[in-house]
Amino acid sequence: MGQRLELPLATCPELRAPVLLAAFAGWGDGAMAGTNALQYLLSKHQAQRLGGFDPDEIYVYTTTRPVTLRRENGERELVWPSLELYACPLPAGKQDALLLLGPEPNLRWRGCARAILDAAIRCKARVVIVLGSYWDRVTHLGRPLLTARAADHITRDALIALRLPESGYQGPTGFTSALLEACAQRGLPAAGISARAPHYAQGIAHPKLALALLETVQRLLGLRFDLAELEGASREYERLLTQRLQQEPRLWRYVQQLAAEQGQAGEVDDLARGPWQKIVAASPTTEQPAPAAESDLPSGQELVEAVEEFLRRSGRER
Repeated sequence: MGQRLELPLATCPELRAPVLLAAFAGWGDGAMAGTNALQYLLSKHQAQRLGGFDPDEIYVYTTTRPVTLRRENGERELVWPSLELYACPLPAGKQDALLLLGPEPNLRWRGCARAILDAAIRCKARVVIVLGSYWDRVTHLGRPLLTARAADHITRDALIALRLPESGYQGPTGFTSALLEACAQRGLPAAGISARAPHYAQGIAHPKLALALLETVQRLLGLRFDLAELEGASREYERLLTQRLQQEPRLWRYVQQLAAEQGQAGEVDDLARGPWQKIVAASPTTEQPAPAAESDLPSGQELVEAVEEFLRRSGRER
């Protein structure tokens, strides 16, 4: 444990002004939107694995457990948690990407952050962006709401230009904070961008949040991704989730009121209007749901029970 931690690279290909995009499943990516965003890029672009950490060095297996899979032939395979780096050429743009994803490390955060930056700098990365998500009092309707934080003043100014609000959170934190601090110490521009996930829809994938994160990265850094399939999945996600929620009148009324409170009732998406376009709150439509009386809204327990039943039905019908 006294040895310097390393992220060994099998190769380091020539990439064009690469940006390191990272996501760590766990504390900082509770809804898995950041992880799903990078997994989508892995599936759409010709990504090449460059290397990964020895899991014994960074994971506690009673916390981040290995997974047993049963194959079609009946044999079982033990899959260990892994934090791996990929090269991701982006032919549609002028820059490429490095993708780092896996469960959040349990051990040696400072050493792990240093090792990540050593590998990124070796591959000539110029910027680090960490994508994540957390549960909040927002809805799946309208434009997803994001927060951000920067490790340097230049990136902070860029986030302000996009009108991405800075998180005001203080308290126990995740590995993202350790990595951003290491970037600041090394003079590497860096930011963390998080999607606020609807708290009433846990246990399902949120392609709309993954799409919003990748669209924001495009606007922020000028990268170009192939997002066509993710856009389609995002529209279907909103349609199906709305359809399901409408089957629970009190829950649907709660979601409508929450959308009005959060400025998510409109359909205007300024994010799609070009590079560095300001991201502003969606304008409420003229036909907003009337505020519900407190007695009309579900209690906290009723809300939890309705959501659990909704998710059980969704799982059975998929």
